[in-house]
This record gives sequence, structure tokens and C-alpha cells, in this order.
Amino acid sequence: MDGQIALAKAIDSKLTEDSFYDPTYRRVWKAIQWQHKNNKPLELYALAEELKKNGKLDEMGGYTALVDATSAVSTTAQYGYWLEKVRQLHIMREVYGSCTRMTDKIMARSGSVEDFITEMNCILSANHNSRKQKSVEEAADETLELLGRIERGEFREKDMGLQFPWPDWDKRFGVAKSGELIIISARPGMGKSSCMRQIVDKWAKLGKVLVFSREMTVEQMTPLIAQTNSNICWKELLKGNGTMEDVSKFRAELTLIKNRKSIEVYDRDRTLSHIVTRAKAFAQVHKPIAIFIDYLQRYDAQQERGETRDVALGRFTMAMKDLAIELGIPVILLAQLGRSVEKENREPRMSDLRESGNLEQDADRIIFLNAPDHRPDGTPQFLTDNDVRFIYIDAIQAKGRSDGTGRSGMMFDRPLTKFSQHVA
Repeated sequence: MDGQIALAKAIDSKLTEDSFYDPTYRRVWKAIQWQHKNNKPLELYALAEELKKNGKLDEMGGYTALVDATSAVSTTAQYGYWLEKVRQLHIMREVYGSCTRMTDKIMARSGSVEDFITEMNCILSANHNSRKQKSVEEAADETLELLGRIERGEFREKDMGLQFPWPDWDKRFGVAKSGELIIISARPGMGKSSCMRQIVDKWAKLGKVLVFSREMTVEQMTPLIAQTNSNICWKELLKGNGTMEDVSKFRAELTLIKNRKSIEVYDRDRTLSHIVTRAKAFAQVHKPIAIFIDYLQRYDAQQERGETRDVALGRFTMAMKDLAIELGIPVILLAQLGRSVEKENREPRMSDLRESGNLEQDADRIIFLNAPDHRPDGTPQFLTDNDVRFIYIDAIQAKGRSDGTGRSGMMFDRPLTKFSQHVA
């Protein structure tokens, strides 16, 4: 009815022949597409002529059947609703087909859970890819609306994204923004997992966060979050060295974490497919505000035949960036640094990222946690001395796609595995 205008909306929705269940409608859609590509008029008589020329009109039941098929509605007022309906029904048929194929494999004692996860991930990706691409005009309108909020004093820097637990990070690095892939990298023992836990706990007060960890189980991670908030060492409590007041304070923190119900930890997923499928399925029910992965090199890179591990990890990081964009949230990925930093006794560089793959190009920002030999006041610090409670750490943003580079001094409390801002 609306010709090119309606067709443009359908194309934006990524409709294909397979989107339609009825073979008649598939042929109609194919013919409409041909008309469009060949600059033919998008009118019923021209469509009928094209179908007749290709011997398809009679297969549809003639001109009368074509009229019936294309005149089911008398208005395009609900056009957007029906586009989405067709798209959703197509996805549901794909899900049904996948389940049917998996049922056949189960009955034949063939296939694997991994096959099913991979297939479902492809369906979920297709579901996302069929969503309408935002136009430059729409993005400009959103930016103009944002500019208006700034002029009216209704917008603050914190509205741009999620704030880190340390104000100096927000000031020097910038807040974490939607669609960002953020890499936090360090040598073992420099506190990258502890850093992540503090960010997890702060953001979990604002909404749901997903944590994928092969470094710690959920049973190990939960008391450590309570330890950070209560300033009571869990290890000392296990030894029976805590007072009644310590135990009470620690219990109160655990109760807060339990009642908040906003941290979802998955410690059994092993592959890229597991992470992506879990995250997308979760987002269909309740969109998280951030995803955390601890850490890259601990996950199965799923190398394909003839593929190096670097290339496989590159696919992993690219998928994490795509996930951040698709869900519109920051994804924080922890990564191990190579040993060259330790051997050469220097600050880390982006090239030091162990089995870096595409980390440098896919990441929107890369933050290193580095413990220098001396504190800012010149005092030497000995990392191997276990009697030293506080270690000075340089947090270095080596890459910031929209915020540039920066540096922030931190103090790491070893017994509490907790970072605080360094005060000169």
C-alpha cells in the first residue's frame, strides 16, 4: 500500500523469504524484491505481471489468490507490529527446528550439548541481526536531545556511564560506557580479580551484573566480596581469630549481598559459545548492566583446524566487543600479562598482553595494574616480603578510545584483597 516506504521498513527489519511460513507469501515477497531491485513499480498489477511472466502466478492460484494474499488488511497503521510479529514467528520456528534436530540426535545417541549451544547461539545472533539498524538521522536526534538536557542542566558526567569505585578513575580514565570492551590486565598476584570484584559490587547496587569466572568459584568469590565491604579478613575468621563483633559485621555484609540478588556468577562455563549464549539468553529475560570475565587465558579458545591460539583468542575478544555493542553495556575482560614485563623490570605495554590476539584493536580501553619497585615518595617496596601489608599499584590506562590515556595511584591491601585510592 505504501510502496517504497513500507518496503524500506521491511528491509530494515531484515525480512527474507524464509521469514514467511506460507510458500505463497514467500513467492510474493520474492517478486516484490525483484520489482524493487529492477526499479519496477510496487503495485499489484505489476507484481501480477511479473509472477505470470515467471510462471508463478498459477502456482499461487491465479490473480484472485494474489489479491486475497495481499489484501488481508485495509490499513498500514499496525505495519510495525506485524513486521515484528513475522520476525518473531520466524525465530520461533528456527528454535523449534533446532530442538527437533537435537531430539533426533539424542534418540540416535549422536551429537553433543556443544552442538546445541552453538546452534542456539546462531539463532540468537540472527535474532539480533534482524533488528532495525539505527539511522544517522535518529542518532542525530538523540544527540540533539542530549544537548538540550546539557543546556537545561539535567545531564551530568555520571549519566554517560557507570562510575568506578575510585573517583580518580572516573576523573582520569572516564566512566565505563555502554558498548565498551574494557581490558584490565596484570601479572599474577597484582590484584586484577580483586579489582574486578570491587567494580562488580559497586555496579551490582545499580542493577544485574553477570560474572563468568574460571579463576574462582562462586563459593570462593562471595565471602571475598563481603570481606572487601566489611574490612574483616575472611581468612582470619576461618582461623577463628575474629571477634564476635567481626563475625556480626561479616554476617551483615553477606546478608546484604544475598538480599540484593543482583550478582549472577557462572563458574562452570568453559567456552566462548557458553558465555555468549548464556549472556544473550539472560538478556532476553533481564538485561544486565555489565558483564565481567575472569580471565581470558583461562577459557577454551576453541581453535579451529590449522588455527593458532592467538587467532582463536582474537575471535573471543571480537565476540566480546560484539556482545558489548549488541546488549549496549560495558564488558570487562581480565587478561594475563606476559612474563617479559617481569623479566625486563619495566612498565607494561599493550604488546605485553599475553597471547594478545586482537586485544589491542578490539578493546576500547586497556588498563594495566603494575607494582613498581618504588612508591611515589621514593620508598622501595619489596613484593616478595609477605609482612608488607600495603602495596603501591599504578593503574595505567594505556588505551582509551574516547577518553585518552591516564594514570591513577592505588594502594592494595593484601589481607583484605582490596584497592583504595592512594593519597600523596
